Amino acid sequence: MVSDRVRAVLQTLGAAGAGAAAMLAAVQGLYATALLGLLIAAWIAVQSMVDASRRIVVPPPPPPPAALPDEEERRRLIAYLDLSPAPLVALDERGRLSAVNRAARHLFGRNDVVPEPPAALIAALTAPGPPGTATIELSDTGEPRNYVLATGDLALSGQMIRIGALIDIDAELKAAEATALRELVQVLSHEIVNALTPIASLAETAVAMLDDPVPALPEIRDALSIVARRAASLHRFGESYRSLARLPAPMLQRIAVPRLVDDLATLFATRWPTIALVAETSSAPAYIVADPDQLTAALWAVLQNAAEVQHDTQAPQVTLSVRALLNKTLITIADKGPGMSEPVQAEIFRPFFTTKAEGTGIGLALGRQILRSHKGDLSLASPSPTGSRFEAIIPSLLLPNQEEQATAPRVPAPTEVPPP
Repeated sequence: MVSDRVRAVLQTLGAAGAGAAAMLAAVQGLYATALLGLLIAAWIAVQSMVDASRRIVVPPPPPPPAALPDEEERRRLIAYLDLSPAPLVALDERGRLSAVNRAARHLFGRNDVVPEPPAALIAALTAPGPPGTATIELSDTGEPRNYVLATGDLALSGQMIRIGALIDIDAELKAAEATALRELVQVLSHEIVNALTPIASLAETAVAMLDDPVPALPEIRDALSIVARRAASLHRFGESYRSLARLPAPMLQRIAVPRLVDDLATLFATRWPTIALVAETSSAPAYIVADPDQLTAALWAVLQNAAEVQHDTQAPQVTLSVRALLNKTLITIADKGPGMSEPVQAEIFRPFFTTKAEGTGIGLALGRQILRSHKGDLSLASPSPTGSRFEAIIPSLLLPNQEEQATAPRVPAPTEVPPP
């Protein structure tokens, strides 16, 4: 740095000296010398300018201003949200629906506020009660598709905003429907073919016997009787399938447990007088909330199965136990039959599966469907070679008017002082 400054001073002095010598020579009439001095001064000046330009350093462009912490966090959050494949929406207190991320903007074709949001989506987002999940079908956005909507509440800028995530389950539902349809067709074709094969064979035999010169009427009568019984069995199979496919929604009522157990015990004693039914209700609740007709049908199907598997059992016995647990009731039905093999255990709840000659295979499947429609379940518990035990779970449900009372805002009594 110092040498550059000295060099610049010397160049300035040299240029000045050359210029002064040129002026002096010109005054004395020495024009050639003056011209030479001017050329030297000009050369020194040009050289000085070149050196000065080399010494000029162009500063690099200033760095962009650093983002504020909140702005940086916002950009990061937006990037994360745009990477989510699930469309995210937000509903403010004024009822405006906004597309939050890229997937939502692609679904609704809007960059921010959705002017005409789907009615089903708005209904699910504004449903009373705490946030949760719901299954909806959106048909306003093109081809109808099924979604699971997961909701949550967010306090932002002094107002409550309900946010929702739409999870596309249409492909999964279609795959499940196709699988269920294939299984149903397989079961129905198997059962119908099994029932029609002997009917067709006996009918052909009866027709051939009628062509004899002297028809054997007793044999023909027996063949036609079997055909009639098998046709009736096939009809019952069709009715059983209809009852399984058209199970109505449960009509919830308060059911007194002692009366329910007494009714089942009376029906059981009438149907199977040689089989003992032991009822254990010491730990039972006073009542449960369920559809009385459907629950009786479900429990009766299990009791019937427990009785029929003991046709070759000495001292057959069925135990019916009802116990109150936390937020649910456990009903246990156990028998002393031969138990079930592992293949049978895996198929016991499949519709139309049966190991009995006259069974339809509908009772346990229907019982499980009834319990699940009550938000409970029916399962095979602790299978053993000396018997089977089925467990029915019934959650502690509320009647519709009780639900309204539970969710309604509490109004202080006249003698109460509202909290500040």
